Amino acid sequence: MKQISMFFIFLFVFFLSQVKAQDKNGKILGLVTDENSKLISATIILKDLKDSTISKKTFSNDQGKFGFKNLSIGKYLIEVTAVGYSPKSEKFEINHNQLSINKNIILASDSKNLGSVSVSIKKPLIERFADKTVMNVESSIVATGNTALEVLAKIPGVSVNQDGVISVKGKSGVNVLIDGKSTFLSNEQLAIRLKSLNSSELKSIELITNPSAKYDAEGNAGIINIKLKKNSGFGTNGNIDLGFGYGKNPKSDAGISLNHRDKNLNIFGNFANNNNKYQEDLNIDRVTNDGFSNTFFHQYNTQIRSLHNNNYKLGADFSINEKNIIGFLTTGYFNNGHDSSNGFTDIGTSFTKIDSTILADNPSSSKYKNQAYNLNFKSVIDTLGQEFSVDLDYAQYRSEEYTVYNNYFSDTDGFQYKIPLIFRNLTPSMIKIKAAKIDYSLPLNDKTKFDFGLKSSWVSTDNDFRFENLITSQWQNDLTRSNRFIYEENINAAYANFKHDFVSTGIEIGLRTEQTNSKGNSVNEQKVVKRSYFDFFPSLSINQTLSENNQLGFSYSRRIDRPDYKSLNPFVYFVDLYTFSQGNPFLNPQYTNAFQLSYNYKKELNISLGYSITSNLIIDVLLPDDEKKILYQTVQNLDKQFSYDLTIGYPTTISKFWSMDNTVTSTYNQIKSANLGGTDYDRKKVNFNLNSSHNFTITPSASAELSGEFASAQIYGTYAIKPYYEIDFGLKKSFIDKRLNLKFAINDIFNSRIGRISSALSNLNYSLSQKQESRIFRFSLNYTFGSNSIKATRDRKTSVTDEERRIK
Repeated sequence: MKQISMFFIFLFVFFLSQVKAQDKNGKILGLVTDENSKLISATIILKDLKDSTISKKTFSNDQGKFGFKNLSIGKYLIEVTAVGYSPKSEKFEINHNQLSINKNIILASDSKNLGSVSVSIKKPLIERFADKTVMNVESSIVATGNTALEVLAKIPGVSVNQDGVISVKGKSGVNVLIDGKSTFLSNEQLAIRLKSLNSSELKSIELITNPSAKYDAEGNAGIINIKLKKNSGFGTNGNIDLGFGYGKNPKSDAGISLNHRDKNLNIFGNFANNNNKYQEDLNIDRVTNDGFSNTFFHQYNTQIRSLHNNNYKLGADFSINEKNIIGFLTTGYFNNGHDSSNGFTDIGTSFTKIDSTILADNPSSSKYKNQAYNLNFKSVIDTLGQEFSVDLDYAQYRSEEYTVYNNYFSDTDGFQYKIPLIFRNLTPSMIKIKAAKIDYSLPLNDKTKFDFGLKSSWVSTDNDFRFENLITSQWQNDLTRSNRFIYEENINAAYANFKHDFVSTGIEIGLRTEQTNSKGNSVNEQKVVKRSYFDFFPSLSINQTLSENNQLGFSYSRRIDRPDYKSLNPFVYFVDLYTFSQGNPFLNPQYTNAFQLSYNYKKELNISLGYSITSNLIIDVLLPDDEKKILYQTVQNLDKQFSYDLTIGYPTTISKFWSMDNTVTSTYNQIKSANLGGTDYDRKKVNFNLNSSHNFTITPSASAELSGEFASAQIYGTYAIKPYYEIDFGLKKSFIDKRLNLKFAINDIFNSRIGRISSALSNLNYSLSQKQESRIFRFSLNYTFGSNSIKATRDRKTSVTDEERRIK
């Protein structure tokens, strides 16, 4: 606390010195509207009047605002263009007496351009900003037909393991949002949710490693915000998507989105369906020792999963007047799946001397259903940007999973030596979420801004897990293995955030407080765990402009990760007779202090250096029970994790038809714990990832993309993960003024993506390989119809953004 106090005193003195500095840098801020005061999305080019060279280029946002900063003394020309309007030019002069210029630019309608006009603004695949990295999925060809989970794995610094667990720079505590809204899902259910979203529904994905106090404090590795496509334009417009794919099994997707906007009302909606059939092969070789002899297990399993997913969204925004808008949004999905899982386990005194074999046939089925409602209100109080918004949310999740385990025992001659063991798991689950939040933004001037907010959320989960044995053709409930788990949680939060731009320095400092009340009740085991705690989460961001081409940045934040609901449930999930997983109702939240230093050159080359320390680390561990000769996966709190990371990203243009973007991420992770499986644990590892994407312009209407990823060996918890690589390729051809787009892509050309894992514990001997269907040929078609006037539906972050992430 003493060091933190001294640090903030230093910052205060620094602010005072900066305030006294004379402002020698100019800026031009503006607002673009039409003759009827409607906000316009326009292209603004800034030229130096001396030689008419283009100095800068920008676009006005969905509120019509634009700005140029850090301008030198001199005379400038601004050229403003927008579809359906006559272009306009205005001259400005920045001098010592007038460093800041504010101007409203009014464009006149151009009757010659009011017809159907096609506008195409291609964004780079990867954009790097001071506070986040953005992947523009719409600009990717190789993402065609992929699920949202597969697209995430293509973002530099992000990895997704074979079980669907998402990690950023070696840390798995990631808060995944969809359109700024928390998913509240566990790793398992989040993977199912993201597999139901197709890339055709995605606009972009934002990676924010050190979020401000305005965001919930959840997520030690930061925030991933998946932004879905939104229809744009006055009048009526929409998109139709069709896609087909084949690897070892067929895949398909289809979707339609519609939008209608007039002066005061915007109605929008979409529906998407995808059907994916995947194969996964699992091999496990392991050796156990009961103190007298070794027993060797070779386990092999093939699983074929068929998923049928349906997503929908329907919403409306109504402008009460020019300053107040009220909106309603409902979203949901209804998905079902069927799995066939067949395998065997050979058991013997060596891998070549088999004593017995267990044959397993484990069919399963699942149903998932979600319905969420959001009511929102936003008021723009004045032209400075003073705003007030309210969000009220209710969401409900239902899931049903059903698995039958058929186990048949045979000796070395293939004869049955034991009656079959048949049992089943039924796992119905219900999750209800209620949340409300209020946000208030108070700009004091064009340099200084305050943000304040309040939020409360209430979550209840009811999981009734039943274990039944088949005895004399009758299913009988096993009370010793069944369990009902009820969990209730209430989080109350408040935040304050301050932002100010000095001469060449921008600073953002915030504080968030969260008060948590939780109760976990394992009904059958009669275990009740109650907790109530109060936390402070400070955040700080400083951006320093050294020159026009050189910027430095520093950020700090304190984060929390609460255990997801499934991890708290002590119910036992079976993979087979010798492999299972089990939750831990006594898990504590983990806390992370994260620091990051960044450097940017010409808004292209970006270098960042990060450090974080996490206490009470929540992590999956795989441990042996030598007496029962089994492996079990559980979740534990380990003492500490120390993480260092270095990321270098550089986009460059090789020629007028070839551009590329390369990112190298190197991390050093150390995990320490005084007691893991009865021994001290201290493992450390340096690893690196290389992401490279190449874009080729073949003709004005045809392009190609080649991308690849390589990941070196790494340590994750008790897992030692071996290297892997993957290469993708895609082609795109546009027709009818780029309204019709055809894409062809091949994912994992060399079928090289395979998960290979061994134990990082010295007292555990196993090796595992997990191969999912990854080499897939995909074809997609997208057709855009209706108005192309650029006026997007507004983004909004609802009040249930973080609770949904932890549902399992």
